[in-house]
Amino acid sequence: MSKIEWLLTKRAQECAAIVREQLLANENILRILKRLRKGISPAEAAMAVELGTLQLRARTKFSRAEKMLFTKTSLEQASSERLALYKASRFPRDQKIADICCGIGGDSIGIGRSHELAAVDQQNLMCKMAEHNLTVYEIPKFKVVNQSFADFDIADYDCLHFDPDRRVAGRTVLPNDFSPSFDEVLSGIGRRLTAIKVAPASNLPHDLREMVHREWVGERREAKQQLIWLNHPEYPRGSATCTVITGRGIERLTFANDAQFRPAPTADQLGQYVYEPHAAVIAARMISGLARDYGLHRVGQGAAYLTGDRLINSSLLATFRVEVAAPLYLEKIAELVRQNDYGEIEWKKRAVEQETYEQLKRIRARGGRKVTAIVTPTPRGPAVIFCHRLPAS
Repeated sequence: MSKIEWLLTKRAQECAAIVREQLLANENILRILKRLRKGISPAEAAMAVELGTLQLRARTKFSRAEKMLFTKTSLEQASSERLALYKASRFPRDQKIADICCGIGGDSIGIGRSHELAAVDQQNLMCKMAEHNLTVYEIPKFKVVNQSFADFDIADYDCLHFDPDRRVAGRTVLPNDFSPSFDEVLSGIGRRLTAIKVAPASNLPHDLREMVHREWVGERREAKQQLIWLNHPEYPRGSATCTVITGRGIERLTFANDAQFRPAPTADQLGQYVYEPHAAVIAARMISGLARDYGLHRVGQGAAYLTGDRLINSSLLATFRVEVAAPLYLEKIAELVRQNDYGEIEWKKRAVEQETYEQLKRIRARGGRKVTAIVTPTPRGPAVIFCHRLPAS
């Protein structure tokens, strides 16, 4: 019996459930393996432990994770359920969509809830897992096709979603090193509305940027992916969007190509609040554009942090209320920690030497007050800003 055949059995799911239960009870993984081997083979026990561990890890992405199948790499690469549903909403309804390089079906789960779906992958294992996972989510109308993009006939499909393999020869952010490559995709899609999922750090040649709309998508404080949109009626070519998805909704910024790079002013002095742009904003290089839109100033030249006196509630920004700031002298900072009774310190830094940052983290903090310490360049040199993180409302 092959690995996938065994994982699809009722016995495999029962064993994975035992693994999850015992891991949640902080049981030693070697003891779990030893117990499982009394009833199943060592190879099956290892597969059950792997699956149960991945199912627990997947709960941050999928509401039905405990019934799904994964590999370690496929789970890392899969879009979360919420992100997949967002992407599906960007395709017109009642359209037939092919999800090319579907992996274990993360994006297919979102797309298939509102569209007729073909989940396509050249790896048989991924196809089997995707079919199982789509069934777990009771997707109404889908088929799974075990083919490469080159062999798959897209004639019957209105829209396409690609998640090209970016690990063909090690991790890469170069579009023509993907499989399928950008050139292969662009030459094969015709005028179909198409989304290509790539890493947030992936860069495109300037001439290609003028042909597409780039969207960076963030979730849970992380930049999750960059989407390259072609032929989308609501996404103009030669522009870029940053979208942040939270449980409260969706917030986005859009700029014409390179407009986000126009510089924002640098603050003469700190305001009452310091703001940290979301990781997706930083990945999209939209810090200056965000600052201009919200009337904020950079804390220092080249600094990622922004400041102002107006309290802003936005999922694009984490908000900190400033308590005190001081130049980056170790003795002075240690004295402030003692004077202000700081105890648990959340250290944050950007554009500051790692060695200096590590020395700061070694400062003894024995007080009773929790605080965030932001280490950042300012017009007067590196400084430490002690502040308090405000909850998102």
